[in-house]
Amino acid sequence: STAAIFPPIRNRITSLLGCRYPIILPGMSWISTAELVAAVSNAGGVGILATGPLTAQETRESIHRIRELAPNKPFGIGATLLMPGSKENAQVALEEEVPLIS
Repeated sequence: STAAIFPPIRNRITSLLGCRYPIILPGMSWISTAELVAAVSNAGGVGILATGPLTAQETRESIHRIRELAPNKPFGIGATLLMPGSKENAQVALEEEVPLIS
């Protein structure tokens, strides 16, 4: 377990985001998938899902997948305003009560 090797870091970022370490995976299109987001969140950081290339339905499915893989862990989504569907993806995140939206 990483918890035994690396004790949690307490600071404003970890307190605000509810994570163990001040490590944030940014929402990088085609890279920050549900699986990578969950892995970072499970490791004590905060993963941000890239929704730029996703449809609203794919975003919803990815949010559900993150919650399945990393239950009760902090995560977020990035709604890239330059990409088509950003408004719809942000709406899905609000409906799904995603804790962090950027």
